[in-house]
Amino acid sequence: MGLEIIVPVLMAALLRVAGKVGDGVLSAIEEQSKNAANGIVDRLRAWWSADKVASDELERYQAEPDIYRPVLEKRLVQKLTAEPDRQQEFAALVAGLGPQVEVFQEFARANGVTGARIEELVNGKVHVEQRADTAENMVGADIKKMGEH
Repeated sequence: MGLEIIVPVLMAALLRVAGKVGDGVLSAIEEQSKNAANGIVDRLRAWWSADKVASDELERYQAEPDIYRPVLEKRLVQKLTAEPDRQQEFAALVAGLGPQVEVFQEFARANGVTGARIEELVNGKVHVEQRADTAENMVGADIKKMGEH
């Protein structure tokens, strides 16, 4: 599993733990996702505890994710590239999370909008956050079949 998959998932975990992602449409899945994110962030904190600069950047990101996102993404890529064993460790963690769908939509006006339309979700996690000043016919998640076969 490459950095193009690992880094966005780690960033999403950090964002979720920072409390910057609102309540999801599917609250049970959302809680499980937050618990998994906490575990990932705890591992990142432990890994970076000996690196004061990286550790400080992680804390700053938790306080202001919009500002520090590019900095932390670059730090993740740098550190994961330098330590292939860590990259494998986080790849295994990400693979263990299963498939994930993250949708964030923000509109001034919305009509007939669906955040996630899924035919079948055997396992994994879905998080949809929608914000609109004015909305009609807005659907968070439309899932035809969910769960094990």
